[in-house]
Amino acid sequence: MLLAAGMQATPPPPPPPLTTPQPSPSASPPALSIAPAPVANLHPSQSLTLFIQNGTGPYTATVDTPIVTVAIDQTARTLTVTASQQTGRATLTVNDSTGASVQIPVQVAVDAGTAPSSITLRVTGAQLDTQWLTLLIQKDVQNAVTLQPGASVQVQPFTLPAALGPGAVATVPVQVQISGGDQFFNVTPTVTINLQNVEAAPFTPPVLMYDDDPEKLTATGVLFRGQVNPGSPARLYYYHENDDSGNARDLAVVVSTSAAQPSTVQLIDASAGPNMDVMTVGHAVSRDFLKQKTLNEGIVVDVDAQTPYVAEQFTMKRLDGAAGSIGIRVMSGGAVTVTVLAVPSNGLALAQLPAALAGPQLPDDGHHRTGMFSLVNYAEEPLTYTAPGPDADVQYGAQTPPAADVPGQTPGRDYGDYGVLRVIDFNITNPLDQPQTLYLYERPMGGAVRSSFLVSGTLVQVGCARVSNRYQIGDPIVVQPHANIQLPVETMTDGGSNYPLEVGITATPPQPVVPQINAPDGCFPKPQASPAASPMPSPAPEPTGR
Repeated sequence: MLLAAGMQATPPPPPPPLTTPQPSPSASPPALSIAPAPVANLHPSQSLTLFIQNGTGPYTATVDTPIVTVAIDQTARTLTVTASQQTGRATLTVNDSTGASVQIPVQVAVDAGTAPSSITLRVTGAQLDTQWLTLLIQKDVQNAVTLQPGASVQVQPFTLPAALGPGAVATVPVQVQISGGDQFFNVTPTVTINLQNVEAAPFTPPVLMYDDDPEKLTATGVLFRGQVNPGSPARLYYYHENDDSGNARDLAVVVSTSAAQPSTVQLIDASAGPNMDVMTVGHAVSRDFLKQKTLNEGIVVDVDAQTPYVAEQFTMKRLDGAAGSIGIRVMSGGAVTVTVLAVPSNGLALAQLPAALAGPQLPDDGHHRTGMFSLVNYAEEPLTYTAPGPDADVQYGAQTPPAADVPGQTPGRDYGDYGVLRVIDFNITNPLDQPQTLYLYERPMGGAVRSSFLVSGTLVQVGCARVSNRYQIGDPIVVQPHANIQLPVETMTDGGSNYPLEVGITATPPQPVVPQINAPDGCFPKPQASPAASPMPSPAPEPTGR
């Protein structure tokens, strides 16, 4: 029995408890959605097809504002949204049979603006300044864009060709950003600029057309009108300020013709404004014209009886000033008329131009700063200097050029020689045995003045000066022993500055720089408060410009 007990097997462990398998959770069905976009932007009368994704049909659609209609194809699961002519915003809601829904913002609008696909721009110049060409392209593109009310345009950066000599052509793609805010669709068209550098010899106009009367704009109408004939180029100099009434006006320069055949015209246009700082406007005109005239930098335009050319247009607010110096040459075709107009602000539509150009000329202001003047052999002055002196100098800006022989012209005057390109040819001789260091200088004699000079073809600008001291122009001039040199200097008077001005050569070092503008001897010294005066200083006086 004991042996039998020892041989008995150990019982097996109990089986594990039985478990019931649990089903895995099923994935949620995809949510109802609309493709391809979460918004629907349409132009008036435009249709757009949207695709219904997921959900359980049949489907329904509602619009909270009836600016679009919606048609549903239950089989194809598509929505066709069609805009009406009414612009605005709405919300389109799509529902399926389970109650699921999705909302789509809808906008019906027009583009903020339009731009042409290409522009042909013909220029002239032996050498084209990159900054000048960039500004010219920007201006042409902006003028070619048609904007909706309140929209704005921005020309994006673009790349110019490395070189564009006379006779060369190039294409420049320019992207434009037209923004319309909430009311219009933003667009980014690309305008291709077809550049052509037209071969043209430099020209020297024998006639100056001077327009500064009435100087202040108090009404709309014709300010100046003059004719440029083939074979006889002219230079227009215009200078105007808006009055202080608060009425904004546009100042425009328009080239037109009544001939049956179109005229091709070259314009060397240095215009500036609008700006209340009339000295800055006048200085920019003279500075830029000196540079452009030297390089023959200009544009070539075609003008016919139906299509006048608007060379410049400035929107001038209260007391704004604008000015320009424009060389004008008829390259082919008949005579052209150059008209300076004051028109209501933003009111120079092409359809309104013929009536505006044919209107009567506004009454003058009594100063007679207008007319046609002869530039033949005028403002060309040779000066001789022999070391060690005496100094050689000339004064200018206090006389008027002679009247041109133009039938029917209005008698006027141009005291200040505004628009006149003055050439001073210094003939410098050093008969001595040692080098001589000389200085080109200016000396104000009529009040605050700013100046630009081309010294041997290099632009030199002198800041604002008022006190009648000598101020250095450019670098010192070193003349070797027994040498003779020619020093050509070209300059123009600045609109808004005061004259006469003396320019000369001396061996005595002048002041190297002009004073700070608010220094005691600066252009507009800061008033010094007396002990009994208010601690608040009075504002510096505004430049008078004449």
